[in-house]
Amino acid sequence: MCFIDSNKLRGEPMKIYSQGDQAIVVSIEKEVSKDLTEELLALKKYLADKQYPFITEIVPTESDMMICYDARDMIKHHHIQSPFLYMKALMQTIQLEIKHEDAPAPSIEIPVIYGGEYGPDLDALLAHYKLDFEKFVKLHTQPTYFVSMMGYTPGFPYLTGMSKRLFVNHTGGNKTFIPAGSVIIEGKKTGITTTDTYGDWLVIGYTPVKLFNPELKDFTKLKLGDNVVFQATTEESLDLGGFEPCQS
Repeated sequence: MCFIDSNKLRGEPMKIYSQGDQAIVVSIEKEVSKDLTEELLALKKYLADKQYPFITEIVPTESDMMICYDARDMIKHHHIQSPFLYMKALMQTIQLEIKHEDAPAPSIEIPVIYGGEYGPDLDALLAHYKLDFEKFVKLHTQPTYFVSMMGYTPGFPYLTGMSKRLFVNHTGGNKTFIPAGSVIIEGKKTGITTTDTYGDWLVIGYTPVKLFNPELKDFTKLKLGDNVVFQATTEESLDLGGFEPCQS
């Protein structure tokens, strides 16, 4: 059981500061973790359930949350003379009780074809890591990841939980075409592109699983806090649709 009080989140200091004249940020200075993500989501749900009429958007990230508000509405219709001070005081009075389940939530399996034209940066990474292909795949598929942040493109998941052995401090250099479904490594994280893009990410593989579909009501397959596991597979086992390899 976890108790969130006014200025602490699981015992960690919580900073509150303005972001322009119509937003406030609640920032927790601690290591990104599954528990922290759950606590930020609980805070978001609490605020959403309260239905404050002047709160216009709530945007959680890995270790903080931006809460946007309509300052004019607060002053004109709710007689709040200082919207920022009101929002700061509101954040400081929130108390939440959160139970973290010992048993992990079910994981979403993502099949991945590693290397070759599907992962054009993998060979160079294997040399960098001093690993063979099989060992790399084992290290990359072994953990249960969690979605610690969404961004870059709609539905793009930043996945935390990668083996420290696979951390990198460099990118792919020149920007190239990267197709939707590319599995990438950036720093301490893994991600999956949801749209065709150009970038210098290190592309290690490809999945045909569509993570973003604007035609659906729930247009993203993954959401903040979801558990994810990768399953190594081969191109013969999958319908790859209109896959186009990365290009210079």
